[in-house]
Amino acid sequence: MTLMGLGIGAVVVVWLVFSVVKKLVGIAIVLALAGAAWFLWSNPQHLAPIMAWLRQFTG
Repeated sequence: MTLMGLGIGAVVVVWLVFSVVKKLVGIAIVLALAGAAWFLWSNPQHLAPIMAWLRQFTG
């Protein structure tokens, strides 16, 4: 294999790795938001202070 072939292969591998990592990060963010929503739905005593804090900015 030539140096150019190895370089092209490395670029393709890095591109594939970053594509997979980007997808996993997106899935992790969605799961974290869903978990937080479920936690606040199940524990309304934790929701009240957050809503009070948000009302400071929204009026």
